[in-house]
Amino acid sequence: MIGDRIEVNIAGGLDVELPRMVRVRQKFKTPTLEDVSGAVAEQFDNPDIRGRIKPGMRIAVGCGSRGIANVAACAGTVVAQLKALGAEPFIFPAMGSHGSASAEGQVKVLDSLGINEQTMGCPIVSSMDVVELGQLETGMPVYYDKHAAGADAVVLV
Repeated sequence: MIGDRIEVNIAGGLDVELPRMVRVRQKFKTPTLEDVSGAVAEQFDNPDIRGRIKPGMRIAVGCGSRGIANVAACAGTVVAQLKALGAEPFIFPAMGSHGSASAEGQVKVLDSLGINEQTMGCPIVSSMDVVELGQLETGMPVYYDKHAAGADAVVLV
C-alpha cells in the first residue's frame, strides 16, 4: 500500500505529498478488421488518391515502431498498390530514437516487425540524415527525413 508521502533519496532532498488516488479500471472497445490488406487496398480505389499517384513517382512510405497491429500487412499492401499504379515506392523508418537512434538499428526494428526488402518488395532507405523544414513559433526546429523530403510524395503507415 502506498502511504501519504514518498521519501526519495535525492541530493538536496525531495519530499512529495501525494494526492488522493483511486484505483480505476477502464475498458476500451477493441474493434477488429478481418481483412487488413483488403481495407488498405480499398483506400486506393478513392479517385482523389489514385489521381495523385503518377507512373514513375518516387514515393516514400514511412513505417514506425509504435505497436500498430498488422503493420507489415498494411505497409506491404501500400507498397503493392503504389507499384500497381506505376510508382516507385521505398520505405523509410519513421521512428526517431528507436533502434538506438541509428540507421542500422531502425532497419532491425522494422525487420522485427516483418518489414524488410524481401517481404515488402521495395528498398528500405534508412539514414539519420535530416533536413530542417522550418521552426515552430517557439523557435524549435522541425526536422524531416532527408530521403522522404526528396521524394515526390510520402505515405505514412
